[in-house]
Amino acid sequence: MNPPGPNPKDTETRRRGDAERSLLSASPHLRVSASPSPPISASSPDTPRLIEVAFPLKQASLDSVHEKNVRHGHISTLHVWPARRPLAACRAALIATLLPDPGDAEERAKILEKLGGHVVPTVKKKQMPSGKIEEIKAEETTGGILHWGRESGPDLEWFREAIRKAYDGRAPKVLDPFAGGGAIPLEAMRLGCEATAIDINPVAWFVLKCTLEYPQKLAGKKEPLPNFILKDREFMEQYFERGLGLKGASLKRRLKQHFGEQDQDGEFYQLRESATAYSSDMQADLAWHVRAWGKWVLKQARKELAQFYPTYATWEPVLETEKRKVPKTWLVEWKKQHAAEIEAKGLRLCPMTEDGEVDGKKLNAEFSAEYLAEPTNPRWVPKPTVAYLWARTVKNKHHPETVIPLLKTRWLCKAGEKRILLSMRVKGDGSGVEFGIEKDVPKVRGNTAQRREHDRRTAAGTMTRSGVTCPVHGNILTMEDLRLEGRSGRFGAVMTAVVTDGPLGKEYRLPTELEALRADNAVENIDSVFSDIPFGVPQDKIEPASTRSISCQEYGLDTFTGLFLPRQVLATGVIIRSIRECFRLISDPDWGEAIRGYLLSLASHAG
Repeated sequence: MNPPGPNPKDTETRRRGDAERSLLSASPHLRVSASPSPPISASSPDTPRLIEVAFPLKQASLDSVHEKNVRHGHISTLHVWPARRPLAACRAALIATLLPDPGDAEERAKILEKLGGHVVPTVKKKQMPSGKIEEIKAEETTGGILHWGRESGPDLEWFREAIRKAYDGRAPKVLDPFAGGGAIPLEAMRLGCEATAIDINPVAWFVLKCTLEYPQKLAGKKEPLPNFILKDREFMEQYFERGLGLKGASLKRRLKQHFGEQDQDGEFYQLRESATAYSSDMQADLAWHVRAWGKWVLKQARKELAQFYPTYATWEPVLETEKRKVPKTWLVEWKKQHAAEIEAKGLRLCPMTEDGEVDGKKLNAEFSAEYLAEPTNPRWVPKPTVAYLWARTVKNKHHPETVIPLLKTRWLCKAGEKRILLSMRVKGDGSGVEFGIEKDVPKVRGNTAQRREHDRRTAAGTMTRSGVTCPVHGNILTMEDLRLEGRSGRFGAVMTAVVTDGPLGKEYRLPTELEALRADNAVENIDSVFSDIPFGVPQDKIEPASTRSISCQEYGLDTFTGLFLPRQVLATGVIIRSIRECFRLISDPDWGEAIRGYLLSLASHAG
């Protein structure tokens, strides 16, 4: 009896196994399935795609993680969007989906290498909680077009051409019916495809307009810079340097040509007709116009809002003047030695100009120019406000005269050796607490868990998951009590601390009575500001939260406006009104619409 012939299924299995082993030997970081037969045509439904056979999974994962940490110039910085898809992963998935599989393991490995590059080991330094710096083994990619900053170049052009060839010389159409933040259609456009993005969410629609439509519609277009920005030396210096590529002597010569001469105070007063004499230089792209009109909006808003945001100065030397500078260590020691003098001097309210800027000349008018030229001489140094810290309040239902601040923690700063705590002291009349600032809070010995537990107890606030503890009487309000107070409209608010920007970093202090008063006065101006804005003060209802979210409606916060303090609502209205005004001042409607969109996106971050 003759032995049975080879089973066709066994033969096909062996072929697939050989193909898989060959591909894995070329790149160990690929997800591989069975090797198909050579493609017929990319437009044919029977043609297997590259993603059905292999995909640079490891490379896409590494580059997606790296991309997440990029905070400058990335699409994610345009507007916050939940669950934003990494551009690297979208780029890899689109290319692998659009391109047919070559049917040859060697050719396939070349395409994948051109797409994802290689994975190489690396060593990174990381500071541990104990302060010790340790070296950690990691991996990163080299080559390919997935890594942030390597997405353009000859390899990308190669993929564009390969995609066009696969579709008979035409650009394929890509549809994303749930576009969200626009990562997929953006990468499709980058690959030369006709992209269509759809999303029912109005925020997503806005993001897609800024991400996809405006850059495509206005690509390569330039317009003359607005006249008001030509007088801004800081802006024009950046434009000449970054926009025109001028450096060194060429930059100084160009600035002199543009601004003319200086007066005795160093102010440029003779602005030459640069837009006429150098008209080609003054033609700028959309990005520079967004910067210019952004400065205009900030100037208008600052002028109107300065009265609600007072700026204070403290008594100390400076780090640098026009003639010389001193090291930070010297300033640190000086402030330690003269702490009593600084406290005795207190704060000085800064005089403001008509534009809402601090008037430095009036602030230190009692000192001569020679005195101010030496940085070691103390003077009044303005401390711009970075943030105001607030806490919602509720009355103790058992003692209605007592107001309880709702705080989960009292840590203001806990970074390295800089440990600052918000203290609470019961008022003598039992009406509530008085706040204080504790600096240089010491660390305790022990392991990480012990230190964390000590810090938690040291800075324990008034709130826990179970309820609110009154710091005056010690009784507890349950979470249901808190919800009832909120729905009854009996929540209040109190300013706890002010964060300012100093020469040595962020500083923390208690708010002044004037700051609290100005914040309260803002409510009187809200209606007049929003009278020029369609639909007035936004009173949109917040949709019910999902089961995985905290429902703020349970606490009486059922509108978006209710989530903000009056001064925040006022500032938002002023900025929106200024953006609408700049849109009316721009003659080109498409140009103005794009600028308005990007300014609104920037304003959303500021809020």
